[in-house]
Amino acid sequence: MNNPSTPSPRYLEMHKKWELPLSLMGGTKAMRHAGQLFLPQHPAENSRVYQERARKTVLRNYFRKTVHKLVGQIFANPLKASADMPEVIATYLKNVDLTGRGLNSFAQSWFEDALVCGMSHALVDFPVNGDATGSRKGADSKARPYAVHIPAASLISADWSVTATGYRLDKIRVKEETAAYSGQGSASDVQIREITRDHWGVFRQAKAGQWQCVDEGQNSLGKIPLITLYTNRTGFLEATPPLEDLAWLNLEHYQIRSDQRNALNVASFPILAASGYDPEVDGPIEVGPNKVLTTSDTDGKYYYVESSGAALEAGSRELQDLEKAINQFSLQFETGHVTQTATGRTLDALEALSPLVAMSNELEDALNAMLGMFADWKGLNETGSITVSRQSLERSYSGQNLQDLILLFDRQIIDRTGLERELAARGILQSSLDFNSHPSQ
Repeated sequence: MNNPSTPSPRYLEMHKKWELPLSLMGGTKAMRHAGQLFLPQHPAENSRVYQERARKTVLRNYFRKTVHKLVGQIFANPLKASADMPEVIATYLKNVDLTGRGLNSFAQSWFEDALVCGMSHALVDFPVNGDATGSRKGADSKARPYAVHIPAASLISADWSVTATGYRLDKIRVKEETAAYSGQGSASDVQIREITRDHWGVFRQAKAGQWQCVDEGQNSLGKIPLITLYTNRTGFLEATPPLEDLAWLNLEHYQIRSDQRNALNVASFPILAASGYDPEVDGPIEVGPNKVLTTSDTDGKYYYVESSGAALEAGSRELQDLEKAINQFSLQFETGHVTQTATGRTLDALEALSPLVAMSNELEDALNAMLGMFADWKGLNETGSITVSRQSLERSYSGQNLQDLILLFDRQIIDRTGLERELAARGILQSSLDFNSHPSQ
């Protein structure tokens, strides 16, 4: 059979752009592990010297700090569930992935991966003991749908077709890592999960190197229950990292700081030099207390060569300029100031919808699509809805801010549903409840 672990060309192309952001999220250890991919060896640099330089290089992680800051703004307030959400769905969301995580925690991990890579996925699965109607079985004695986070880097291939209603997934392949624990410790293994609209299979590599199907079953849902959360979509199941420019700035800072650290290390040790020194006549040079340096040349002398520090100062200024550029980059994701004119306020409100507020809209849509998949597995007609609070994304909740929303509605830039959603997000309309609270409360 064909190798199921072979990624698609589209995946490989996108993965090239994910390598740097994902390594930055891994911190100094991940950047050092990447070696010369992100810290090249200089043409005339000795390998031993390079290894020592790389070993001492520490990442100042502005990228990860910005990601955590933006994720924190989105989730500063808990997700809200509508009052009409069925109790069974609300109960599922308290342990949404069967690992004890509630929807807030699950959604935060989902959104963070999407912010780093441009997209991320969630699979709504449904196990049944002894009768595999989903892509997994035996996970819970009481059959119920649950969500599985699939990072962007784990979905190695996807096939789809275009129908009258849009794109339809026909097959996906997901790379998974499994861990086995024994008295000898733990061991990890890689497996590939392949899901089609009517079938699923799990493949593992035998010792001989061949891939074998070790488990399989029918997909009774009749479709692939995969939801993709986009933060910078460029096509169907295609995205680029929205913070890619910031990642490159952080990499430049990492590389320059490595050179600066190495230059400072060299400049910290002055070099003893001599003129008029003849080793055959004057003998070996000995430096230390109670030692006298002489030369046979009457004009000979010994002196120390030290750096003037000009290059170090220039490098320091360059690092400071980079740090300013990095800080300015993250500001574009925050709401701008309110201008003085009605037209200006309208434009400001439109600008505020992107990129971070627009990302929160994408998150809200993806979460509600996930609820729809839960309902499909259970045969429910109603699911209720999830609302992402945008209070932390707004600088002001003044009367003028509300007038701006009304102005957008009057000019038909947003519809009534959009207006009610924004008012509810500001706590003006009490139309939702915290899904983390018990439905009876």
